[in-house]
Amino acid sequence: MIGQNSDMASNRLGALSEAVIDIAKGEDLKASLRRLVENAVALSGATYGALGALGADGSLEEFTYVGLSEETADEIASFPEGKGLLGHLLTHPVPLRVNPIKSHPASIGFPAGHPSMISFLGVPIRIRDEIYGSLYLTEKRGGEDFTEEDEQLVSALASAAGVAIDNARGLEAQHRVIVLAERERIARDLHDLVIQRLFATGLSLHAITKDPDLPEQDLARVREVIDNLDSTVQQIRNSVFALQDQNDSHGLRARVQSEIDSLRSSSDMNIICEFNGPIDTVIDGELAENVFAVLRELLANAIRHSKAHLVEVQVSALKTRCEVRIVDDGVGMEEDVHRSGLLNLAKRAEDFGGSFEIYKRPSGGTRAIWSAKL
Repeated sequence: MIGQNSDMASNRLGALSEAVIDIAKGEDLKASLRRLVENAVALSGATYGALGALGADGSLEEFTYVGLSEETADEIASFPEGKGLLGHLLTHPVPLRVNPIKSHPASIGFPAGHPSMISFLGVPIRIRDEIYGSLYLTEKRGGEDFTEEDEQLVSALASAAGVAIDNARGLEAQHRVIVLAERERIARDLHDLVIQRLFATGLSLHAITKDPDLPEQDLARVREVIDNLDSTVQQIRNSVFALQDQNDSHGLRARVQSEIDSLRSSSDMNIICEFNGPIDTVIDGELAENVFAVLRELLANAIRHSKAHLVEVQVSALKTRCEVRIVDDGVGMEEDVHRSGLLNLAKRAEDFGGSFEIYKRPSGGTRAIWSAKL
């Protein structure tokens, strides 16, 4: 008998070792958790097994089960929500053995259609100092009680599961970092290699339109090509914007882009915008509000007074300062222009340790540069 018990213990330890290895090598977390429950059922001699993951509100967010047929599962009125004995284990995360289940003070019975269950073994699953959820086992085969050895084996399995889940989360976070870095690389290549070349080509074509000897028919065709190039550049810029700011619809970059899209739809001007540096990371709070207000006022002035065809907007987050630069190809700022708005822009810059300058370009149009210290 002693030899038989020794062999059984050795077999169970071997099965535990295989189960731990099985969990550790799993790359798909959902499949790994299901195998965890299956292994726990096999090790403990249970009929049914389940794993409940804890949600942000303290209830069971996910419930993975084995032992129930699909037909039986369909007949159950509702699956556990973290009440009764299962909820007790979540709020008191220590191993628990009960037989019969209804004898425990926290037991509230089973919903309609639920199979009868008498014996119970539950152990918490921890990830470092965090309670991830619990592993539940019921109905020890042969009508027996779950033993202390069952509890120890299943607790060891739950500990291994905590490590596996932690590793899976780390891999998921690492994968996300890789994906975001790749998105940023693609966005950078689109900007540096594609947009700049298209923009340079557009400028060259724009210079051709100034040739007084260019036939009207050719002039119309060149202008059509320029319009198509501008449209293509804007579509690519939108793609770059989407790649860089997929998860932020309320940052400065998104607000600026939305404002420009709105102005573009209500104006005959071609307004293009370029962002440089970690805009939403370093420009926030009161500074972001001022940058946005400055940009809106400068664009409003360009639309009202410049008679420009093209307005270029550049918002940059540099090492020590942020900068808003707006250049148009219009008639240039007149000397007698109303200055109160410009004084307001200068005051905003001064409040943030920056500067503001606006002047008529020798080649035509106006250039405005507003900056603030970071």
